Amino acid sequence: MGQSCHILLINMDRSSERLEQCQRKFAAAGLEFERVAGIDGSHLSESEVAQYTSPNLSAQQYHRELSRGEIGCYLSHRKAWQTIVDRQLPYALVLEDDFEVIGNVDKAFEAIEKLDASEQSWDCIKLATYRHRERKVLYRQPLENMELVTFAKVPAGTCAQVVSLEGAKQLLKHSAHFARPVDTDLQHWWERGVEIMGLHPFVFHAEDDVVSEIDTVSQRAKPKRHRLRRLAQQVGAWYKGFIETRKLVIRQQQLQR
Repeated sequence: MGQSCHILLINMDRSSERLEQCQRKFAAAGLEFERVAGIDGSHLSESEVAQYTSPNLSAQQYHRELSRGEIGCYLSHRKAWQTIVDRQLPYALVLEDDFEVIGNVDKAFEAIEKLDASEQSWDCIKLATYRHRERKVLYRQPLENMELVTFAKVPAGTCAQVVSLEGAKQLLKHSAHFARPVDTDLQHWWERGVEIMGLHPFVFHAEDDVVSEIDTVSQRAKPKRHRLRRLAQQVGAWYKGFIETRKLVIRQQQLQR
């Protein structure tokens, strides 16, 4: 039986050594993958940046302008989502190249395959978070020998998530213009037309001593921050997230009855 989930690995062209490390990890886990060339935000022209974001949009949605690295990271994920749509893949695992395998990936794929064969719709399932940064879980749904969970707040980071075809379509539709880092936008999932859950126990996490090349670029610039704007946005997002997450939990409870 072949691998049930297509894997898309985001990797920068200059990161050949990182790619070799990932190849060894995949081989050890018996997994096949497809490389998606990451977009280097430092190489984007001003006109290219203006196609997707602007200072005015940042003022409305975020407390600072995005760095070039953050823009490149977001566009790299959009490229992966576009691949799912172009290929009409039912779903795919989108991985950044700083991942570490910590669990049974085949078991996670089997659970997702069963979910996809059911009548329950889904958009995006996180398979990783940062080590020692577990988020509170509000609802747990048994799925094979794992659990499909709803978070009080979606964990930060985009190390590993499975995105469905419909989820990829919605994410592309609602990110033609953006003003937040991609993981922060996913934490505002109700604005992106998707529902985001997690699969426990996580089978990946970002390596503690390795930083994704995309993230490395994003740390080179330190745009001016607006603390009061950030506080106001955080309060607004917390309230909206609280309401939308409770609605999501109710929908899931109704499906299980």
